Amino acid sequence: MKMKEKECSIALALTFIILFLIFVSSTASALQTETDPPNFTVPEITGGAGDSSDDKVVLNELSTEENNVTTESIQAAALKITEKRIITSAAEQYSPAIYGNKIAWEDTRNGEANAYMYNLSTKKETQIPIDAERTWYPAIYGDKIACMGYRGEYNYENYEDCDIYTYDISTNKEKRIIDDSLVYSAPAIYGDRIVWADYRRDGLFEMNDIYMYNLSTSKETRITNSGSTNCPDIYGNKIVWLDCRNGYSDVYMYDISTKKETQITNNESSKRFPAIYGDRIVWVDSRNDDGNYDIFDIYMYNLSTRRETQITTTGSVGEGLDIYGDRIVWTDSRNGNWDIYVYDLATGQECHTTDKSDQYEPEIYGDRIVWTDMRNGNADIYMGILSKSSPVAAFSAAPTTGKAPLKVKFTDTSTGSPTSWKWDFGDGSKSYLQNPTHKYSKAGTYTVNLTVKNAAGSNTVTKTDYIVVVSKPTAAFSAEPTEGKAPLTVAFTDQSLGNPTKWKWSFGDGTISREQNPEHQYSQEGKYKIILTVSNAAGSSTVTKTNYIKVTTNTRPGIYSESKINP
Repeated sequence: MKMKEKECSIALALTFIILFLIFVSSTASALQTETDPPNFTVPEITGGAGDSSDDKVVLNELSTEENNVTTESIQAAALKITEKRIITSAAEQYSPAIYGNKIAWEDTRNGEANAYMYNLSTKKETQIPIDAERTWYPAIYGDKIACMGYRGEYNYENYEDCDIYTYDISTNKEKRIIDDSLVYSAPAIYGDRIVWADYRRDGLFEMNDIYMYNLSTSKETRITNSGSTNCPDIYGNKIVWLDCRNGYSDVYMYDISTKKETQITNNESSKRFPAIYGDRIVWVDSRNDDGNYDIFDIYMYNLSTRRETQITTTGSVGEGLDIYGDRIVWTDSRNGNWDIYVYDLATGQECHTTDKSDQYEPEIYGDRIVWTDMRNGNADIYMGILSKSSPVAAFSAAPTTGKAPLKVKFTDTSTGSPTSWKWDFGDGSKSYLQNPTHKYSKAGTYTVNLTVKNAAGSNTVTKTDYIVVVSKPTAAFSAEPTEGKAPLTVAFTDQSLGNPTKWKWSFGDGTISREQNPEHQYSQEGKYKIILTVSNAAGSSTVTKTNYIKVTTNTRPGIYSESKINP
């Protein structure tokens, strides 16, 4: 989820003050809400992310040159981060988002902020071509990007005339999903659903509601009626947000499939930046504060177990929080500056960036984290790759056989977050792309090697005779025995050239087989013609052997068969 720190903090403060004054006349929610809050259990934290004695320090100070990465191993079996500067432009970049191999952010190189994208696979940077004077706070899911934007005059004080735009990378199509609205928060996107907060109901800050738009149906739905919401996030059928309907901020959740709203928290503390992944909801909470609103920790609620867990105890959590799978990322000031911290729920391991400048606005997808970084004197976009050990090389390809020229698409399936790839296709050609396509021009059998690397090491996988490029086959076979008394069992052996993939045998007695090397039993006397047809992607070939199998009977006139010998 993208956390809009400045916007969310100011909005929450204004909403809190106004709601406190008008609380008695606040609009009641029209949604079904659980009347009893969940029963919370806060386990005692011993070590882990909350204990500074267990801090896992990674990374020496990094060079500012792109691709020049210095790394340092941490304690055995602990997480580590390999960092890379994504953008080297002298302009300011903010608000990164990541999905798969795509990173989006807002960039000021053209004066006003505009949404940009970088493809980690192709190393190509692109400005998102949305028809608006300014586009910012991008969110990304698959090939779809959603962002805030405006056309014409823009009121920075109250976000008047700010709308939500989408762009489909696969179709190069832009869509303005709401027009002349009063968008109040950055959008979040999951699948075809986009959520945001705006105050269109009365044009005032005290009437902010959560809205959802479905790109598939082009239908907009208002999710809340409380008029006191902000900072939405979405995962699957669940939407989470902050809500001040009770006079203080709480985390709420709405299930799209059941149309049921649930209050997740119920205490008079300040909450910030809710994020959701699966059944886990995380947020920043000041319940341990002394009244100055400068002590914040991370809490998590599991919808399946109905259990709340305190993740940190240092009170140093800042603006920015996200979750993906078992990993939580956030901004933390415990070392005197803002660092990016990562905590693994499954292993209890933690690590963080160690540059002395400020890093903030983290987002995570898989093993990749992106954030805004100030180490070069201006705001840049950096990426960190989480890993524990050297990568393990693995790949697949399609097709693996066919006629020349054969175009094969190779797909990297390596684990351990490799950062570089080297393919050897077996015909003298190489590639350094992650997922290359290669054309084989000549028939033959090719062995393919893939070597992957990251900061921890390298690994190679070899698939021998993996790609088979065929020409039209030439049918040939032998048999043993080729004559004898009935019943006669004959073993046929395919000796065809050209790598056939299909076989059809005709044994001359009305029976056939599609095995490569079949056995067949002849029960009647006679001379049999054998026909073998072989084929592959390049064509087919047939060979015929007339009177090839000769079968005689066990009895002849004047001669006793063995079965008729008298005892």
